[in-house]
Amino acid sequence: MRRSRTSVAVGIAASILVALPASAAAAGVDQRSDHAALTAYRTYLHGIGARIPAVRKAESAYVSSIATRCAGALDPLNHATTSSINQTALFDFGEELGGSAFVVAYSPAQAPFATFAATLEKLHWSSPQTAKAVNRYLTAQNRLFALAPSDVCTDARALAASVAETIPPGTAQWVAEFRRDAIAQQSAAGAFAKVLEEFETPADKAIVASDNGLLQSLTVKLKGVATSGATKILNTLGA
Repeated sequence: MRRSRTSVAVGIAASILVALPASAAAAGVDQRSDHAALTAYRTYLHGIGARIPAVRKAESAYVSSIATRCAGALDPLNHATTSSINQTALFDFGEELGGSAFVVAYSPAQAPFATFAATLEKLHWSSPQTAKAVNRYLTAQNRLFALAPSDVCTDARALAASVAETIPPGTAQWVAEFRRDAIAQQSAAGAFAKVLEEFETPADKAIVASDNGLLQSLTVKLKGVATSGATKILNTLGA
């Protein structure tokens, strides 16, 4: 069986952190709230960084749980002919593995995000549209955090039972939900980043540069853990 890809899902999910834009001019209450948001975002990123050991531990436990429950579940596909395999089924299953691995890897960030969210919820903005953009980001991020990893073992067995001719129902449902939540988060995070750009002052330029540097480092680490976890799961399942 050709290895299905997991990098697409990891790539989608890895953008759930907000890349901060360059500076722009603003005034009054919006500037003060923007500064508080940028400062809180830095604390959020540092909180994630402090939890990288917990991220690796969670991913390792997740991989081990799958190995215990269904190691070799895809072995029957070793005898499948290439012409009978549904490549979309393999791709979607790979996305399920990658997405689930990232959901697990990112779960330790929920606590620092809750602190970050509490700060954002207290801020005041001059425009209802701005407040709506901030709240939309918080809602979308929390929805993505609430997504549990899929039932990989059940779906792997279903994929093997169909000789990879059909997409397992569990895979189709989970991937659809993952894509919906990830895309919604990406859109909301982009709008939130524009809020920060609109009201950022020159004095905050150093904070933005520092946050973006830390963001890049964390993104690489989280993607690395998730990609490694997904690969290990696929190897455990066999085929």
